Amino acid sequence: MLKFKWLPAFLFIAVILSFIAWNSIFSNQEWVRLIGINGIQLLVGALSFICLCQEYIRSTGRNRNFWLLLSLGLLFSFTGNFIWLYFQVTYKVLYSNEFSSVFWVLSYLTFLLALMYRTQLIGFAFSSRTYTFNLIIYMLTASAITYHFLIQPFLMATEASFFNLLLTIGYQLVDLGILFFSIILYYRIQSKKEERVFLFVIAGLLLQVTADSLSAFLSIEESYRPGSFLDLMWISALLLIGCAAYYHKESLAQENERQENNSEQKRSTLPYVSIVSLLVLGLFSNSWHFNALSIGLLFAFLLVLGHQFIVIRRNSKLMTDLSYAAYYDSLTGLANRVSFIENMKKIIDKTTTDQVAFLLIDLDRFKLINDTLGHHVGDEILKKTAIRLKDSLSPDTQIFRLGGDEFVITLAHATERIAAETAIQILASFQKPFSIRSHEIKVTTSIGISLFPGHGTTSEDLLKNADAAMYLSKEKGKNMFSFYNAELNKNMMRKMDIENHLVKAMELHQLSLCYQPKVNLKTQEIVGMEALLRWKHPEMGWISPAEFIPVAEETGQIVSIGKWVLEEACRQNKLWQDQGLPSLKVSVNVSVLQFQNGKFIKTVKSILRDTQLPPQFLELEITESIMQNIAESTEVLEQLGKLGVKTSIDDFGTGYSSLHVLQKLPIDTLKIDKAFIDELEQNCKQPMVKAIIDLALNLGLNIVAEGIESANQMESLIEMGCPIGQGYLFSRPIDSLEFEKLIGLSTITLETKAKQPAVSS
Repeated sequence: MLKFKWLPAFLFIAVILSFIAWNSIFSNQEWVRLIGINGIQLLVGALSFICLCQEYIRSTGRNRNFWLLLSLGLLFSFTGNFIWLYFQVTYKVLYSNEFSSVFWVLSYLTFLLALMYRTQLIGFAFSSRTYTFNLIIYMLTASAITYHFLIQPFLMATEASFFNLLLTIGYQLVDLGILFFSIILYYRIQSKKEERVFLFVIAGLLLQVTADSLSAFLSIEESYRPGSFLDLMWISALLLIGCAAYYHKESLAQENERQENNSEQKRSTLPYVSIVSLLVLGLFSNSWHFNALSIGLLFAFLLVLGHQFIVIRRNSKLMTDLSYAAYYDSLTGLANRVSFIENMKKIIDKTTTDQVAFLLIDLDRFKLINDTLGHHVGDEILKKTAIRLKDSLSPDTQIFRLGGDEFVITLAHATERIAAETAIQILASFQKPFSIRSHEIKVTTSIGISLFPGHGTTSEDLLKNADAAMYLSKEKGKNMFSFYNAELNKNMMRKMDIENHLVKAMELHQLSLCYQPKVNLKTQEIVGMEALLRWKHPEMGWISPAEFIPVAEETGQIVSIGKWVLEEACRQNKLWQDQGLPSLKVSVNVSVLQFQNGKFIKTVKSILRDTQLPPQFLELEITESIMQNIAESTEVLEQLGKLGVKTSIDDFGTGYSSLHVLQKLPIDTLKIDKAFIDELEQNCKQPMVKAIIDLALNLGLNIVAEGIESANQMESLIEMGCPIGQGYLFSRPIDSLEFEKLIGLSTITLETKAKQPAVSS
């Protein structure tokens, strides 16, 4: 059959127009009029039957049985209509007979079986109490109306034959069954547990049920006339059932694109419309005694009262749950940020002379734990942190979780001494490690304290200042507490300015590179150089790398800045080589964030390819913190080695050094930190430097001493066997033009150094 989307709609219009036209043309010829209408009904039934049979053949699995039952139902309906047409043509009767009625009842029973089978196939369970309530109201209303207007009059009619009585009651009971299962199927469709195409089946069967009820009522009133609008309803019902099969294949492809409809409000009002209908029918039935309508209305009223009571209780619980969700943290059960802000406002409004302390607590290394052990472990730590805070403080102390790993405690009537004692108590409670899923995890805290009203009179200021004090605790080494002070605010504002301006520093060409030579300590020959990043802001002037690089690492900008530094250093080195200057290895510092970035190796390859710098003239300086993730770090170092790029450990001996790990790392150079060189004047410190130099040489590594500022330091290093060094003794970091002049000399003397221009370090 030709699939055309609007074909059923055109057919529907054609059927209506044909029905009206035939009724109008043969209005005075009753027999001809009824034959034509019956013919239309047979034609529509045949077309729908064909659609259902085709869908039955197309379907697979248990769905086929549903289409089979619908097909049989239409076949029975078609047979009943055909028998009526036969009697009309042969005997010229106007009304249907018992033979037709038997097949129509069989048709209805088969439709009912189809609905029951479909309901059993998708599951009979209701999705909510509301659906159950609605279903009961619908069926109660329908049963009361059916009994009062259709069944009871037949039971009271003494002239009705037993067969007609049985047939009428059977019709109504089957219709009620169809109504019941149609409602269930309708709600399954609304909850997206059934295909929307089955709305055609529901609409068709409900239209058929409505026509049957009206037919029975008009028959009782002795005003039923064959060929009336009821026949059009029966014809339309058959057509709608056929449409379900016609559109089913198309709906399967589109079902995933269904959008949630907004008919929830309509569904919730329909039960009350049913009750109003019962009330109206009761009022106009002129029957005020106890009958089916009044009984139905009474039960419906009681159901509504019960349902409203349940709704009130549910809404009350919902409001309680919403209030809890709004003011309490779902993970830890502590009051949340919203609750904290409202609490602070109350404290500030009520407090006049008393001092209130706010302790902001942040878990140290929590992000690292989350990333390495997983968020489920992180959540467990947060839960246990809440419990530990409760256990370490008095029951009336207010504890809040602001979000993430930040907690805050408010202490009313608190002095600095009380706030400090509380902070010490908290720090002590976290000395014991957490035991989580076979992991022993040591978690420390950093605490920042602000006091009302001395450190602020608004919740925003107090929290901001406590946050600044907390970060000071982290900068001082973590696992401690700090009070807010005015100097801290100044530093915080400076840090904020740096963070804001750093965003556009590279774009505005405010960043530049300086170069510091590495020299052979014995010959003073320049053997390499280190590229150092500098920032000159037009208003703030020269900004120290010690200030802006930590900010860049905190904000993640270090990745893009580091890429620019690496590219610029390689470009400049290649340019000097092309100019015929000595080929030197340039060292570039690499942040841990860059190093652990999954695209780092790809970035290095790309820069070397674009600048055409041979890889042996590039050295990457990495801090000891890479030892925290030894497996990943080793893999990256090995890939760099395969490229021909040299690597060195910067500031060796000040961080995460592990001799066991060091011997396994595929590195080329160790750099002795300036802190050791500064103390070379003290004889007691010389063995430490000597040990580092011997260690590097024994491991087959190059060794570089940085931060050499005096001739005595240089002489000591030469005696210890250190071959290469850098520092102010030889040259400050200088710009590319000055460094170009410097490497043209090949060696450095003190006279050369004295002529260098002053450049910010």
